[in-house]
Amino acid sequence: MPSITMPGSVRTPARRAATLLLISALAGGALTAESVSAAASAAPSSVSPTATALQNAIVAKAQQQVSISPRNREKAGNCNYYSAVATDPKSGTVGNCGKVDGLQWRTNNWCADFIRYVWKNSGAKTKNTDAFAGSFYRARNSIGTWHARGSYVPKIGDAVLYDWDGSTPSLGNNGWDVDHIGIVVAYNSSTKKLTTVEGNTTKTGSGGTEGVYKRTNRYNTKAGDVVGYVTPKKL
Repeated sequence: MPSITMPGSVRTPARRAATLLLISALAGGALTAESVSAAASAAPSSVSPTATALQNAIVAKAQQQVSISPRNREKAGNCNYYSAVATDPKSGTVGNCGKVDGLQWRTNNWCADFIRYVWKNSGAKTKNTDAFAGSFYRARNSIGTWHARGSYVPKIGDAVLYDWDGSTPSLGNNGWDVDHIGIVVAYNSSTKKLTTVEGNTTKTGSGGTEGVYKRTNRYNTKAGDVVGYVTPKKL
């Protein structure tokens, strides 16, 4: 088979991997949203040369989920894909959720279930985490390294924890004040702003259908309601 090179592109190993994935999917008649997204995530734009393989894998998996339908949007009543596939422990209840593509969806607040899915399927530890965002703080010693907001410079792949309860974000009693969690996919050290991928959120945070979205201009400060970060540990 002749080689395939995108016009004006450089045939790096990452681009070759993406091309081969697309060729394989086309040949087998299995060109799906998952395979296209996987191919895209293999491109250099998703890879940081200074990050670890685990960090890059988490970012690629998180960004892939943004565009995979129908899992990237919840149904009425917080029915969602990520709680449906959560294990150890299971998450939520069936409630009034129906089946989507043969899978019984489940209802729950699911921002943490999204992080659990991405980390687990990227090769990161998730033991002792559950559907509560604060569980990532409580499990910090077994799944990674905890960093309080402040002098720490966030790294891609980190889980970022938020508290929206007051003017001074805090963990509360053993992390029970944590309200939400996302994944850092970029950080601007000059502006102190994060780019994240989050589940159980809206595109702007102020209305609309909840789902998986890339959020920009998230402050790494008290003003951004950030409490701290957990850096993942490889399985």
